[in-house]
Amino acid sequence: MRVQDYSHYALTDFLEDDFFIRWVIAPDTQANIFWEAFLLHYPEKREVVSEATSIIGTYRRLETFTNESRKDVVWDKIRSEIQQNHVPAQKQATVIPMYMKAAAAIVLLAVFGGVLWLMKDHRNLVTTAHNEITKVILPDHSVVMLNGNSTLRYESDWPADEPREVWIDGEAFFKVKHINRDTLHIDPAHRFIVHSNNLDIEVLGTSFNVQQREEKTNVTLITGKVKVQFTGTPSVHAPDVIMLPGDFVEYGSQKLLARKKLSHPQRATSWMKQELLFTNPALKDIVKTLQEDYGYTVEVKDPALLELRIEGEISVSSVEELLSTVSVTLGIRIEEDHKHITMSRR
Repeated sequence: MRVQDYSHYALTDFLEDDFFIRWVIAPDTQANIFWEAFLLHYPEKREVVSEATSIIGTYRRLETFTNESRKDVVWDKIRSEIQQNHVPAQKQATVIPMYMKAAAAIVLLAVFGGVLWLMKDHRNLVTTAHNEITKVILPDHSVVMLNGNSTLRYESDWPADEPREVWIDGEAFFKVKHINRDTLHIDPAHRFIVHSNNLDIEVLGTSFNVQQREEKTNVTLITGKVKVQFTGTPSVHAPDVIMLPGDFVEYGSQKLLARKKLSHPQRATSWMKQELLFTNPALKDIVKTLQEDYGYTVEVKDPALLELRIEGEISVSSVEELLSTVSVTLGIRIEEDHKHITMSRR
């Protein structure tokens, strides 16, 4: 799901936007995920979103609320309200409630919507639902595969004299278009930078995987070369890391937690094939994947179970196969009810 940037929207902009109005009147899972991610990134917009929601809620009984159909309905409601509260001018001035003024603004904005659209900043925000994978083509034709429960932000048009920049929350695989002719002397305008939770990842014609969940971010380099730079608290010094193919680094708690060479770095991208791949996992690792990537709530009756470990490799293509494998291998009871999983001792 891709829409224009809403970070600069004022109240009247939200009242004119069909995507926002549909969400208020008939919310669905995809829209909920999008607006939750938006408010997480732009908490300063909560007040104006709440106000717009309240105004639109006044008309939530309408079957449709779009630019094409709402004009007559809104005006009818305004006229009706005025007639009900009409008092001769010489005795008392008619006061139009704020929500009616907003409704009138909606009608005017519907007329001038085309002009306003041309004036807007067109940045992109792409968000995915749990267990959804989306392919994104960036303005320079670099490719991003966005994993479930993730968000990607980027400008829709990159100026030729500025670095290419994207922001990622969640997990994504990047295949970056190579435009650097001399990798030892990089033109600032040729830089490609991925921002992720206090980390900047500078890319030089590369494919790599980034996973940012909770307070940890890890990077697995498949091909090429990247520089990973910590951008958190100035008083905390975490060393820059130059990564080569097969390298893995993980940051968290404002420090470098792990740095190692992987024998099979491609396994970090198994999610793109919708494969569930684990090597010597503890049960807590499997639970984390179920919760973060697939949207399950997992209840573990005995916390000690989380430390149980499966020796070897698990490679399955569905959650059902994974749960069956875990149940048989660890000898535990697993019950699934829609998106809720309960694990207990037998």
